[in-house]
Amino acid sequence: MTPTPWYKNFWPWFLIFFPLVAIIGCISLFITAIGNGPDMVVDDYYKKGKAINLELSKFEKAKALYLHGDLLIEADKVSFKFNKGDTSNIHSLKLSFYHRTIQAHDFSTHLTPNANGEFTAIVEPYTDGAYTVFIEPIDGSWKLKENITLPSEQSIAISPEYK
Repeated sequence: MTPTPWYKNFWPWFLIFFPLVAIIGCISLFITAIGNGPDMVVDDYYKKGKAINLELSKFEKAKALYLHGDLLIEADKVSFKFNKGDTSNIHSLKLSFYHRTIQAHDFSTHLTPNANGEFTAIVEPYTDGAYTVFIEPIDGSWKLKENITLPSEQSIAISPEYK
């Protein structure tokens, strides 16, 4: 009786299987980690800190103007209407949506006024989730901020309070 070659036996393949699966798993996790780096890491913290101080003065300006409004977000339309405050010099607004964790889901749009005093815009389909919304005029003189979750069935009250 001649012995069978090693590759025709069960046990060598059984012993090779688990290390091979571990190697393939490590390679796939490494490729996934390289391709999906964090979006929220900032290279220059000092410059970012100076920009944050500038942003705080814009929030203070909105508070001084006593700006309040309601934001309504539908599937394909966004509208904002001021309830209180000095809105005489506002010709259009920039509305920015920043996803809390995934930068690829961020989007922004420009709102233009209609005859009813609302600022409206048509938006592309968006990804549901938690967003931080910034509303500011085109000249960037003041800024409003609110944390929201999309989709939203009702209008969202926006005020210049810190959140």
